[in-house]
Amino acid sequence: MNGKTIALTIVAFLIGVLAAGGIGVRVIEEVRTTDDATSLPPENVATTTLPPSEYFVDPDETLIASTALVPTSVVSSGTGLAIEYDLISIAPTEGLPPIFVRSFRNTREIHNEELAGIFPETWVVATESDRFEGGPANADVRIARFELPEGVDASDVVSVEIIDPLIKASLDTHFELSQQSPTAEIVDGVQAHLLNISDQGDSVIVQIELVAEDSSDITFFVEGAGAGWRSANFSAEGRPSVNLTWVGDDLPEVMTFRAHGVQWIEIPGSYPVSVERFG
Repeated sequence: MNGKTIALTIVAFLIGVLAAGGIGVRVIEEVRTTDDATSLPPENVATTTLPPSEYFVDPDETLIASTALVPTSVVSSGTGLAIEYDLISIAPTEGLPPIFVRSFRNTREIHNEELAGIFPETWVVATESDRFEGGPANADVRIARFELPEGVDASDVVSVEIIDPLIKASLDTHFELSQQSPTAEIVDGVQAHLLNISDQGDSVIVQIELVAEDSSDITFFVEGAGAGWRSANFSAEGRPSVNLTWVGDDLPEVMTFRAHGVQWIEIPGSYPVSVERFG
């Protein structure tokens, strides 16, 4: 008696026992193609696959994080080359309230659909023999400009790419200053420097200078951290600075400040940009 015969005998015995006890039994015959088969043949199994998404906004888009960069024109004039583009968020923004961005300059109300999530700061155009770097003037500009040498024009360009773009992220951090340590780094590329401490009656005015190679990197607000600190006034004449008022007891030797707002964070990598349709 083989294993299959033993198994069928046991099943028949159990059915007989259940039937003798008045319990109804329905026997379902299982059909297999072989003794070892455990499923129906693949041709009988229906599968559902979704077609791959070719693009979100435009066939020539460059997708960086949740933003699609779409070239809109290429203009060549003399040795100058300009690539105009749009930045379109693919994240859902409909119905969301506007965002208020505070910096040393002012407070701005920005609707979500107008908020640029990335800053493609560095662009590179390449010819068969050389590479030339360019880009937009700042995060609010949507034109990448290049200066090409004599003898090179737009028709010689074989590729365009964005290098290490920046993405906007929230910032909420603390830093410390004192007369012994008057300088601290707030974020990469932006430092705070203690300029002056002066008594004014029952209060003390603390002046801090914000130092950055590019003032557009200062996209946050600085205030004192603690109950003794009051108003903060900003000045953008020359280098941006902030005046903070202390009205508590004695001013601490080591003062703690809070920087909050947004910052630009680098996304390492290269992102090809398609401009062939403007050829």
